[in-house]
Amino acid sequence: MDSLKLTEKFGSNYVLYELSGVINSYTLDDLKTKVYSTVVDSNLVLDLSMTEAIDSAGVGLIMAGFNDAQEFSHKLYIMNPSTSVRQALEDTGFIDTFYFIHSVTEVTD
Repeated sequence: MDSLKLTEKFGSNYVLYELSGVINSYTLDDLKTKVYSTVVDSNLVLDLSMTEAIDSAGVGLIMAGFNDAQEFSHKLYIMNPSTSVRQALEDTGFIDTFYFIHSVTEVTD
C-alpha cells in the first residue's frame, strides 16, 4: 500500500509541507484538507523533493490548490520537485503556470 508522510513547518509568510512518499487518490485525503484550508490564510510551499510519484489526482489537487490560493491573494509554491513529479506536471501542459522555488527564502508576499 502506498503511503504519504507530511511534515508541517511554519515560516513568517508561509506554511511548508514536506511530502515524502506517493501522492495519489489513496493517499491525498489528509493533504487535500490541509491544502485547501492553508491557502485561504497563507502562502503554501510544497516540498516535493522526496515525493516518489504523483498521479493525476495528486496533480489535480496541486492545480486546484494553486487556483484557490490565487483567489485568496496567496501563492502555492512547488519546491524542488522530484524528477517523477516534474515529469507529471510537464505532462499536464501547465508546467509554466506554477511557481517553482529552490528555497523558502524565495517566498514573497
